[in-house]
Amino acid sequence: MKNISLLLYTIFRGNFVGKDQDGNKYYKSNISHGVKKEKRWVIYKKDNDPTNIDPGWHSWLHHLRENTPNSKKKKGHFWQKKISPNYTGTNKAYFPTGHILNKERKIKKIKRYESWSPNNKK
Repeated sequence: MKNISLLLYTIFRGNFVGKDQDGNKYYKSNISHGVKKEKRWVIYKKDNDPTNIDPGWHSWLHHLRENTPNSKKKKGHFWQKKISPNYTGTNKAYFPTGHILNKERKIKKIKRYESWSPNNKK
């Protein structure tokens, strides 16, 4: 846990709600501040990467659903992929074929355009 204030708030004000398949723990606080809704938060097991949150829990965190997602009923569709982390800024980042930082472009000498020559007539 990197944030000591979040740890203290979780101990004194947090009510444990559930845990997902990755080990992330979800909490809520019954203290409402005026007309605002209850606070909901997650404590990550590994790294603080929001892309690791299951879509059902994400909708619960943002008050799109009131009840917590049931992992027993969860049945994925054939077209759904497993959640992958955000690789931006790493060696696994995606670069299109014409991008300057694409390694294949440097190896294959791929040009982004076709140069025009005035003497070349078609």
